[in-house]
Amino acid sequence: MKRAPLFYRTVYDEQALDDCFHDLIHAKVAEQDKIEIGCLIQYFMILKANRLIQLPLDFYKHRQGQGPDFTVCDGNGLFGVEMTKVTTADYQVWLKRRQNYRRIRDMSDYMNHRPEQRVSALAGVRVLRKNYKIENYFASVPEMSQCDLVLEEDGDTAMNEAVLMELLRAEIKKLRIQRYRRISMLSGSVLYYAINTDDAQIIHAPEVIPQWLKPGRAMLQTPLTTAWH
Repeated sequence: MKRAPLFYRTVYDEQALDDCFHDLIHAKVAEQDKIEIGCLIQYFMILKANRLIQLPLDFYKHRQGQGPDFTVCDGNGLFGVEMTKVTTADYQVWLKRRQNYRRIRDMSDYMNHRPEQRVSALAGVRVLRKNYKIENYFASVPEMSQCDLVLEEDGDTAMNEAVLMELLRAEIKKLRIQRYRRISMLSGSVLYYAINTDDAQIIHAPEVIPQWLKPGRAMLQTPLTTAWH
């Protein structure tokens, strides 16, 4: 039996959207849900700052195993948004695959694998694996017509953004079947948006910190004075 979503909210304006993000980021949910929520809030914040989403919207945060991480309803219908990590821990697995799973004794032997190559190759593997799960998302949410995929990379290595985007696009094109509407990747504060489409672009996160992420006490946001009010 399908249970109600973890979170649901209709937002009509930007203030309501910020309030929605505030409630989501502070919701009492499992650790895995927190990771997904944090990544996708950053994704939606960048889209909002660049006018790539249109209000009003309905947001649904689904439970694990009951659809994509989020479904969003806009003027064009209901679409899913799924998040998956491209983690540095997978570097070892990728290298072992390239070396027929021979044991890696010295990482310095593999320094010629540039980070852009590593990340783009791992992104291709992630998308391939997620392709097999998309049917489950459509079965769980039959009214959903399309689904977007957001990859998250740790962003702990400096990379050439233009080079990485070209390599990501090349890796996605290698896949024989690719069913996601838009594939994007977050790396630190950079969004590689819609990699698999003609609208692909590199977008930087806004520098302005939203009010709901600032300290709760107003006194922490203002210079100290000699008098207490």
